[in-house]
Amino acid sequence: MNCPACHTENASEAFACVNCGHSLRANEDRPVRRSGSRRRNGDAAEAAVADSNNAEAWRAYRLALWSIVPGLGLLLGPAAIVLGYQAVRHVGDDFSASNRAKAAIVFGIGSTLTQWLGGVLIYFSRY
Repeated sequence: MNCPACHTENASEAFACVNCGHSLRANEDRPVRRSGSRRRNGDAAEAAVADSNNAEAWRAYRLALWSIVPGLGLLLGPAAIVLGYQAVRHVGDDFSASNRAKAAIVFGIGSTLTQWLGGVLIYFSRY
């Protein structure tokens, strides 16, 4: 089977051109891999949404990691919880972004509880 885009000869059972990656099966909606990408051709809008969701989950995760630093967790911990919750609501079916957002919530809760509890114990240990 010849590729309609670059005219390279491909196997008859191939779904994508071995040279350019162009879909050889127009009627079938199968993912085509290009340079490690797993997105389907023509799904640029969905890819942009997935990337923005992934960025939101990464932002919450990084904030949660910074909240582990003593003192910073007093404010960054609750912020990580809120951003992680928002990211979980927006990621949809993106498994890796969902896990990152959930990890941000767990880290945020852990650092918030430990640092606020530590601050309270330090304050009341004076008496």
